[in-house]
Amino acid sequence: MTTNTQRLAFLLSFIFILTVAAVYLFIAVSIVPYWQDLSGVEIQAWFVGPFVRFSYMMIVVHLMSIGMTIWAFVLHRRAHPQFRALWLVALVTLLVCQAFNFTLFGGNYNLALQSGALEPDVALQTLDNWDFFHKIRTASVCVSAVVMALIFMRSTEEAAGRVETTD
Repeated sequence: MTTNTQRLAFLLSFIFILTVAAVYLFIAVSIVPYWQDLSGVEIQAWFVGPFVRFSYMMIVVHLMSIGMTIWAFVLHRRAHPQFRALWLVALVTLLVCQAFNFTLFGGNYNLALQSGALEPDVALQTLDNWDFFHKIRTASVCVSAVVMALIFMRSTEEAAGRVETTD
């Protein structure tokens, strides 16, 4: 039986993972192509301006996705051992995404582009590297979202199966 706390933990985890995935897909589809048309100087100006405010907001979303998914995993791993492997995949792919996010992006590429001190050619190469690793973290968090959807669908099917067998 799933408790209300387990449902809430799953729902919050799923919402935060979907939010991160949606934002990353939006960046990949609409913002990166825009950046690729800019000069190295313009890219750095963009990273100093609008991107900084956006990235601070996303830190909260990233941390909430980690916290909620760990909380949901802890609540579900014993209650639903048949989904333990799926939960681990969702958690590990999310943590891979966040490891890229906090180490590579926050500590390397974003700071370099925000410094405004890069030569234009170096800024363009840094953006290309940023884009490559952004695709990896996007794929990683999308895997987490798909696995969470699988957990939801399978648990719903299992619950429906129990209802049918008790009638």
